[in-house]
Amino acid sequence: MNFKKNNILLACLFAFATAAICAPPVLADGLKDGKPVKTSTDKRYLDMGDGTVVDSQTELMWMKQDYWQMEKKWINWYTAVGFARKMNNKKFAGYTDWRLPTPDEAANLYNARRHNLDKDGDKIFIDRIFPKGAGWGTWTSKEKAGKAIVVSLKDQGGQEYQDKISGNDAFLRLVRGPLS
Repeated sequence: MNFKKNNILLACLFAFATAAICAPPVLADGLKDGKPVKTSTDKRYLDMGDGTVVDSQTELMWMKQDYWQMEKKWINWYTAVGFARKMNNKKFAGYTDWRLPTPDEAANLYNARRHNLDKDGDKIFIDRIFPKGAGWGTWTSKEKAGKAIVVSLKDQGGQEYQDKISGNDAFLRLVRGPLS
């Protein structure tokens, strides 16, 4: 009888250990439902099926569509800040902590090995889990006087300060997190 119980116990422990080792990382904090509907080819990005994409490397949740795709127009920095408030008030995807990304967070989306197309059909370097037709970059939260940093997802990437009001040839992709 003890031999049988030990074998059952060992089988249970083996199953538990296998599940723990083979399971994808769990990002429980900040996620309503931890089951992605699609993953990127490199398994880094998880499409949560609710208009959001989770970056499993940085544990950030991004809006799948950017402002251009949602509103069909450019956005200045002040309107971008207001858009974040609007998405929080609407509880987009069930969350109220959407914000402009930091320059480093936005730059993390750039990947020279991943090709996508922007709104003009030009090449941008962001994973294809994000739909084509987005803007070429995003406003960020880093500001200085009347300027804020825009991160580019085209060419070699990069960051530059643009005027918060007249720098309206810019785009926005909101983020939340990190999730853990």
